[in-house]
This record gives sequence, C-alpha cells and structure tokens, in this order.
Amino acid sequence: MMMRSFLTLLLALWLGGCSGLQVSTDYNPSYDFGHLKKAAILYAQSEDGVISLAQQRFARAIREVLRQKGFEITDRSHADFIVLFHLDVTRQRQIVTDYEMVGLYPYYPAYYGYYGGVVPVTREVTYDEAKIVIDAVDPQGNRIFWRGVATDSLHDFDTPEERMAYIRSVVEKILSRFPPKPEGAS
Repeated sequence: MMMRSFLTLLLALWLGGCSGLQVSTDYNPSYDFGHLKKAAILYAQSEDGVISLAQQRFARAIREVLRQKGFEITDRSHADFIVLFHLDVTRQRQIVTDYEMVGLYPYYPAYYGYYGGVVPVTREVTYDEAKIVIDAVDPQGNRIFWRGVATDSLHDFDTPEERMAYIRSVVEKILSRFPPKPEGAS
C-alpha cells in the first residue's frame, strides 16, 4: 500500500511538472519596432457582447505591463499599434502509464525468493488547459507583426487578488519578449 501511495505521489508530481506555463513568441523580423509609442488594447467579445472577468483582468494586466515598458495606452484612432488578445480553455486528455508492485510483502530481490512483480497500469488524466494569445497589429495594414502565446493548466485560486497576481505574472512573461531585441543585442 505504501508503494502505491508513493507511485501516486510520483505521478502527481510528474503531471504537475508537465503542466507548467509555456510561453512562445513569433514576430516579423523586418518590422520596425522603433516607432512604437502608443498602444490600443482590444479583445474579442462573446456573441452576446459580454466581457468576462478574465478578459477584464487580462486587459488590465496588459495595460499595466505596457505602461511599465514605457508605452502610452490610447484609443484605436491614435495608436501606433493595436494589442488584440484571445482567451481559450480546452479540455485535454493525457494517457499515463505507471508501474505498481504486486505480490507478497515484503518485496525481496530474487535471490531471497521474490514473490511479487511489477505491472504497468495505464490511466487517463484529463485537465483544463488555458491559452492566451496576444497579437500586436499594425493599424495601417491590419497585419499581425508580433505574437505571444502562453499555455498552462487551469488553476484554482481562492481570491480575485490571487487570480490577478497570476494573470499579471503570465502577461509579464509573454510581454518580456516585446518588443523583440534586435539581432546581436543581449
């Protein structure tokens, strides 16, 4: 029984390690990021026009991080670039195989007369995966010139403040790569 508990704990730690925040970015290397000073922040509304709490929190975090980076937040008509973001939650499925000891206790090595074995046990684990996509769009040609994506398993938080702190840390990690550094800069 103790071995089973240990393997369950090991599986939980392994799954926890696999579900960490992953951030990736892509951009147009020929785009001139040097002229960017003013940003407008937009987000997609649902079909019924409702703006969720998560959308409001991400918009606030993006606004705060961009201001901290020296950008002015303005309306769309005065912006050098538009920040457009999308949120998505999907159900993910993962098949995991771990190994359990079976047989008589204690499990002695073969030279003591081994009375047990190890059998593979396959389990299905499901979890919710959250994704945010942040695009920087040129308002003149409506073309995306920079994209940041963060993916993580959906977390539960006890308070709105904890939720906002996590959202802020995600946005900081994504926007730490905006604007991209020129080739050869460290």
